[in-house]
Amino acid sequence: MVMKETSYYSKLEDKKVQCLLCPHHCIIAEGKSGICLTRINNNGILVSANYCRPVSTAIDPIEKKPLFHFYPGSVIFSTGPNGCNFKCSFCQNYEISQMVLDTREVSVRDIVTMVEDSGSIGIAYTYSEPYIWFETIMETGAKIRELGLKNVMVTNGYMEPEPLNELLKIADAMNIDIKSMNPDFYRRICKGSLDPVLRTCEQVKKAGCHLEITNLLITEENDSEKEMHTLTNYIAGNLGTDTPLHISRYFPRFKMEHPSTPMMELNRAWEIARDRLQYVYVGNVLTGNKEDTACPSCGALLIRRSDYSVRMLPELGRKEIDGTTYGICASCGHLTNIRL
Repeated sequence: MVMKETSYYSKLEDKKVQCLLCPHHCIIAEGKSGICLTRINNNGILVSANYCRPVSTAIDPIEKKPLFHFYPGSVIFSTGPNGCNFKCSFCQNYEISQMVLDTREVSVRDIVTMVEDSGSIGIAYTYSEPYIWFETIMETGAKIRELGLKNVMVTNGYMEPEPLNELLKIADAMNIDIKSMNPDFYRRICKGSLDPVLRTCEQVKKAGCHLEITNLLITEENDSEKEMHTLTNYIAGNLGTDTPLHISRYFPRFKMEHPSTPMMELNRAWEIARDRLQYVYVGNVLTGNKEDTACPSCGALLIRRSDYSVRMLPELGRKEIDGTTYGICASCGHLTNIRL
């Protein structure tokens, strides 16, 4: 088993170490792991026990990440590690994020070959929390970039600025969860904090990496009108009104037994968000037209979606800017942030 020495840690007295990758800054005694379960103190050296050990692999629609404005209709090779640096009581993938699993070791070359063989646009690091797979992502992502393919992260955004700057050298797109705008929600339910997540979102946007936001709407926790107003005002003011927001339906899972989000609440949140944001989608449920993309200027329908079936309509034109093709509205000429 390869025990890869990690980046971003310091050595302390008595063979203890302090991990500096994420804002937890775990102080870890010899033989123990941090909150993420996978960064382990091995005789005074912090190692990544999940290095090149994917917990799952699949070829997914890009819309499943969800990314609606990043090469819509394409597929992407998806993989991710065991473990997570949050302890969300509602975790939708708790079987792979909240307990240590016996995973199979591969190599960076193996992962890259699987991506090449998939015929997809690149690789999505996803399923649990990919950030704790930092060393694997940095090595794999560099090879993916050399092939002209894309690196995508689906993440909780609980990162430190310096390693994030490294990631942004190879990352093409991120979907970041803003789970709530209430700091108490993060402390109580996720065992983390809100401010680092918002800082990550702003750093990603400033770097020019494609960004979309997901908010899981949980009954009686973060589903108030006030909180949705706060979230959309934050996105509009700090990330831009053209940043897509995915409002996702919650279902009881793991330790949380609150009832599933009522459709009425999802529809209300969608209406509130549309007052400030150009692109708002409802996911994890069939919603009729609430996964379609319309021109924010003239209202022309540009992309129609049903489940993971995507149909780009004639109203979606194309324009190349600095080597990247973006969608434009053929009806009024409005330039969207849809990368094609």
